[in-house]
Amino acid sequence: MGRLADIKGQNRVIDTLKRSIKANRVAHAYIFEGQNGYGRRTTAIAFIQTLFCMEQLRYDACGICKSCRKIVSGNHPDLHFLSPLQDKRDISIDQIRELQQILSLRPFEAERKACIIEPAERMNEKSANALLKTLEEPPGHAIIILLTSHADILLSTIRSRCQHLRFSPLDKNSVKELLIKQGMTDEEALRLAPLAEGSMEQVIKQDAGLDDKKRLELLAILSKTSSKRISSIFDTAEAFAVNRDDTIRLFDLITSILRDLVIISTSGQAEISNRFMLDMLSEEAARFTPSDLIEALEIAIETQKAIKGNANPKLAMEHFLIGYYRLRKGV
Repeated sequence: MGRLADIKGQNRVIDTLKRSIKANRVAHAYIFEGQNGYGRRTTAIAFIQTLFCMEQLRYDACGICKSCRKIVSGNHPDLHFLSPLQDKRDISIDQIRELQQILSLRPFEAERKACIIEPAERMNEKSANALLKTLEEPPGHAIIILLTSHADILLSTIRSRCQHLRFSPLDKNSVKELLIKQGMTDEEALRLAPLAEGSMEQVIKQDAGLDDKKRLELLAILSKTSSKRISSIFDTAEAFAVNRDDTIRLFDLITSILRDLVIISTSGQAEISNRFMLDMLSEEAARFTPSDLIEALEIAIETQKAIKGNANPKLAMEHFLIGYYRLRKGV
């Protein structure tokens, strides 16, 4: 965690937040939308750290005062985090009611109380409606930041009462700088940055070496499964859709592969992420037209979004596979 000045690749968002501080027009509620690893949570904490800072410098946290040190150490009494309880999928209405009670009290040390809700799309209908009441009549000293990868899943009435800031994928230079800052060598950072797909979370998983084998296996299965045998699609879906979280993660890999197929089909090989399986990608790309690959990528993105909602993972995977093989030539 650091200052707003330390955030990489999100200049538009940071400029907006700094202008609001300078003009003394900080909103009571924000939606920070973007994929995991784009810097939403880091930015939210840095923003609150700036608002709480005792020695604010150029509309940014000083990083060294008592308040800043408490936030960095994770024990500031006026900053609260709200996520689903362990082994629970949703944020419950009881959690929201407890938050409302906390926010109704005056701050202990800072001039405000703050809460970061993550992931905000995990609120169920009851908890979302409970939060809406707080947004309609917010305590004057409270600020709420909702972190989400899909803001359109949230109630429209919640979205209308929050300032909405969209986070962009990180460019390769920003990823490289952040990796070096975390202790990687220049050579390691240069190798891994193209695999990030705009997300530090993705590149960290790549560095762990957990995904290369899975990507090869996934592409091999996609290239062999045949739409002429519908049972093979159902078998593939059964094998892939183990549970919701794993299926969501699997679609990260699927969209990574499909983006590379689109790039190969439309503009060559220079910018692909998965260069270690270039030959297999080129062979698979040849089975599609460029427009069909773009459609396949769109189906994958929409399917992952549906699973993040409340769609059945196995049925959603079947839907994607049927669409994929409908577009693929010669199978």
